[in-house]
Amino acid sequence: MSKTRKVLIPVILILGLIQFIPHEIETVVVDETAKFTTDNIEVQSILDKACMDCHSSQTTYPWYGNITPVNYWLEGHVKEGREHLNFSEWNSYPLEDQKHVAKEIVEVVGKKEMPMLFYWLIHWDAKLTDAERTTLTEYFKTI
Repeated sequence: MSKTRKVLIPVILILGLIQFIPHEIETVVVDETAKFTTDNIEVQSILDKACMDCHSSQTTYPWYGNITPVNYWLEGHVKEGREHLNFSEWNSYPLEDQKHVAKEIVEVVGKKEMPMLFYWLIHWDAKLTDAERTTLTEYFKTI
């Protein structure tokens, strides 16, 4: 048996077996009064398509989110995103924190650091145009 097969077969077997390890995605109850809301339909639409999967408690996991170890990787990114900003808890943030987070949004969106490359490579509609970036940054400058 070749060296490649000696390595590849155990790796495939291990990846297959770990699929049977139970893994449940945490379900979070969202307090509707704490959610970020805006009357600006364009801003809300941009946030929904490019931000909410990682920065809210209303994450929609893709089909590959059920595959171990991808599910752990995705969950880690979502957890980290929520730690930085969770739009589902926006109204529970003190006003000074909201202003601070708004400045960070302006910075990372303006520098094209968000949404992250790996996210919009898989979710093509999440890639923001320059006009959408401007819309978001101008909106969050007003907070």
